[in-house]
Amino acid sequence: MGSVDALIGQKVLLTGSSGFVGKHLVKRLVALGVDVIEADLAQGTDLTDMVSLEGLPPVDQVIHLAAKVYIPYAQENPLDVYRTNFLTTLNILELCRRRGISRLIYVSSYVYGHPNYLPVDENHSIRSHSHYHRSKFFGEELCLGYFDDYGLVPIIFRPFNIYGPGQRREFLIPSVVYQALYSDEITVNDLSPKRDYIYVSDVIEAYVQALAGNNPRKPEVFNLGIGRSYSVQEVIELTLGITGMTKEVTVTGNARDEEIPDCYADISKAEQNLDWKPEILLPEGLEKVVQSFKEHKECSTG
Repeated sequence: MGSVDALIGQKVLLTGSSGFVGKHLVKRLVALGVDVIEADLAQGTDLTDMVSLEGLPPVDQVIHLAAKVYIPYAQENPLDVYRTNFLTTLNILELCRRRGISRLIYVSSYVYGHPNYLPVDENHSIRSHSHYHRSKFFGEELCLGYFDDYGLVPIIFRPFNIYGPGQRREFLIPSVVYQALYSDEITVNDLSPKRDYIYVSDVIEAYVQALAGNNPRKPEVFNLGIGRSYSVQEVIELTLGITGMTKEVTVTGNARDEEIPDCYADISKAEQNLDWKPEILLPEGLEKVVQSFKEHKECSTG
């Protein structure tokens, strides 16, 4: 991949810049000398409305992060999630086509469903297990369609479970950390599911490497994870060890429908092609989240 110095002075359109990952990515890109053009509702741009996008200034590259991401919300509001995630992706692709932008970095999600084997590589069959995951895979298909028809090359990222400072408390890790610090007990739905948790700064470095790299001639898909999984119980135990707290743990038994017992990523393709590897494993990442809560108490609403 290319040097990040090549990004100095570039104009990069970033959708979803006010979200959890987006805020971290803006800081990193600005520190690298990138001119970041932020585009989401908080910045006054309605990504579901093509007219709103037409007023954006010229850019060199595009990263499309914006999406409705919370799975329980998606299960209750499928129309909103499909409409928003599909239309925003379609409009960004169309903006790239009209302006002659040769490639797009599209951030998808875990789309494999119940894994047939572990670790899960990019060639694993697709069996999206929620409206949110399906909406992200439909976005991938749109990207491939624009490549077939117009030559617009997508770089597709499939991050597994991202966490870090500023994530909303609806998600597992900030919920556990908050309860460990400030509640009388820790309440979770199920102790057994295992996930591949990747720290937000490691995800961002993969995006940066893709931005700095040479233009690929065909679509590329990359898993992002650390290559191992931790159970909910392990997350709780690690968090209590870091905080020095002793808390009773209550399990509600309200497991999700079609819960996946275990999944973790094969990240060898990203390591080989992006000159990237995760630097922060879960114990260190949890320490950072705990420290952030101690400093700010409340997570942001990104």
